[in-house]
Amino acid sequence: MKRFRVELIAATPNPQQCVYAGMHQDYSEGFVWADRADWPDETRAGEICVKRLLSGERGHYGPLEHAQIVLNVGWFPHSVMQQARTHRVGVSFDVQCLGANTEVTFVKTSGALHKIAIADLFDRWTHGEQALRHRNLRGRKGEKPGSYRRDCRTRLKSMKLRVLNEATGFFETSHIKDVTHSGIQPVYRLTMEDGRTLDCTANHRLLTPDGWKTMGDALSLSTRSDHSVISFRRTTRLLANGNVAVGTGAYRDKAWLQEQINHGVNVAAMAQQAGCSITTIRAWARRLQLNLPAEQSRFKIGNQPWNHNPTAIYRQKEWLEKQLKAGLYVDSIAERANCSVAAIKKWVYHYGLNLNRRAPGFQPGMVPWNQGGGGYQLQLSEPARQLRRSNSKLFARRGPASNFWKGGVSSDRVLIAAWTRQIAPEVHRRFNYTCQNCGLRGCNQQLHAHHLVPIYANPSLGREINNLVTLCQPCHTSIHQHNREVTFANALQPQQFHKEWPIKPVPHGRRLRAHPLTVVNVEYLGQQPTYDLEVEAPWHNFVANGLVVHNSMRYTGDRIIRAANAELDLEEVFYLRPIGDYNDRKGKKYVYTSAERSIDLELCRAAASRYRDLLAAGFAEEHARGILPFDYRQHFVVSFSLRAFLHFMDLRAKLDAQLEIRELCDLMWPHLVNWAPQFAEWYEKSRLHKARLAP
Repeated sequence: MKRFRVELIAATPNPQQCVYAGMHQDYSEGFVWADRADWPDETRAGEICVKRLLSGERGHYGPLEHAQIVLNVGWFPHSVMQQARTHRVGVSFDVQCLGANTEVTFVKTSGALHKIAIADLFDRWTHGEQALRHRNLRGRKGEKPGSYRRDCRTRLKSMKLRVLNEATGFFETSHIKDVTHSGIQPVYRLTMEDGRTLDCTANHRLLTPDGWKTMGDALSLSTRSDHSVISFRRTTRLLANGNVAVGTGAYRDKAWLQEQINHGVNVAAMAQQAGCSITTIRAWARRLQLNLPAEQSRFKIGNQPWNHNPTAIYRQKEWLEKQLKAGLYVDSIAERANCSVAAIKKWVYHYGLNLNRRAPGFQPGMVPWNQGGGGYQLQLSEPARQLRRSNSKLFARRGPASNFWKGGVSSDRVLIAAWTRQIAPEVHRRFNYTCQNCGLRGCNQQLHAHHLVPIYANPSLGREINNLVTLCQPCHTSIHQHNREVTFANALQPQQFHKEWPIKPVPHGRRLRAHPLTVVNVEYLGQQPTYDLEVEAPWHNFVANGLVVHNSMRYTGDRIIRAANAELDLEEVFYLRPIGDYNDRKGKKYVYTSAERSIDLELCRAAASRYRDLLAAGFAEEHARGILPFDYRQHFVVSFSLRAFLHFMDLRAKLDAQLEIRELCDLMWPHLVNWAPQFAEWYEKSRLHKARLAP
């Protein structure tokens, strides 16, 4: 703790006069600045403000927000920063953060997306969600009747947050650890080539094809003293989410496609390189507004569709107009022209004509075409049947010529599934049409035949009827979705399933891959409230407005490596409490001995070495960081309004607060005494260490 430091960076000059001016303007009709020559001096102004604003709990504390102080905090453990920034209003930390309207992406169990504005997320995290009904009686904790907010932090923690696995490039899900308000900061709006936007500070880290960079560094952002934008790099690309992964995904990269076209690579070769179909290459070339060579189009120059007829009568505008004026419908016109209905529609629309449309529904006097029919029956004579069969052999397209050809013989797994469906009625008769899991009775349509030994475990039992049992559809789905095949089989026939089965293969599913988008514009939005998240390990990122951004957890990787190499004292990097007697808020007492501290110090040394080795092996910093102790030392800059300073002291200078946060308050206190002495004197007498909520 002897390394802890708090130093003053800047503070509002004459803060007590500043508060006095704000207070005086609230009650004066005149322009207070014009009377500044008559203002009391700093000491007298502080005495007046304490008397009129603070003494007697008058409740008028707005003027205290005009005075600001900025402090540099150093060598404190990371946990102290997390405590300090929790639930604070009027406190700003120099950390990466996002604008209030930025939407955070969550994934529902069904796979659908759920987006919440980060300001709304912070409000729910801090104050709870608005209840749908009113409280008619006092709550369990003495809350008054009326509308109230219900705590929902546990539910928010359980929601699946979309994150990027930086090792594979695919999106996964994780969970929130904390939602923080980062104060008022300069905010910029980035506009991407597809129109999506992101509001963030210049120091927020964004993921580029070259790795994590702050927004300012990634865009080479140049600004004026008022934060307005002078210039930025217009070729910067940021990684976004939302594309289904097919092959390598290279076909989505405009630069890659353009390079292939410039080198004369044909579409088939491009598709092979990208691991996708030729159709996909053509579709993305159109989307990216690239022109494939003419020989790569569907029809080569000089070739025509098989049914091309330049003299067809339906191509003549005068003939079509004549048929339409005669009141004919499209099917009748197609019959006269001996062509398809689609051909008639195409040329009618080509000439800008309108088809004659029938009245909708049945009109009086109409009779359904199949009224009185007894079903479909081909009452063919034997010669007609033989002719039909011979024509089928001559004209039906089979094998590779068929539109439904998929390459040959079906896989053995598909054939087993077909056999299982055929034999299922016999299985259900054996089990008296009763589900062997829940006991539900049903018909064949409600029941499934289930393999006790799954096909992936032993394919040879796939066509063994004694390996099949009856399950209802919900039970069958639940067993496979929750990987309970082994549990169910052992429960039903425990003596037959003593051997271990191989690991169940996991289907690839619809995995999403990150893809780059170019930034086309940057604009300064002004000073705005900002927020950020902390995400559970191992991937400390999330999706904001469709872009991959870093979360708020920060660290000092170079210092950790130096400590691992014995170039830096280990306790310069990691914080451990001093040896001594401790007790928690619940009264539990314990002793932290030198032996236990030595063990913890060795664990820190081992973690630093492992972190160094992982980075040397090429692991991502976010991945390697997951093995570090939470209380690595951290420097940060924090600013308070005078009102927020007093509020912070009330909450964190309590005698039962954590030791380290109390030490932070003790080191901050002299700065308040020197800055606003009359306010500090009043506060020390009436509120310090008394755990009363400050104004």
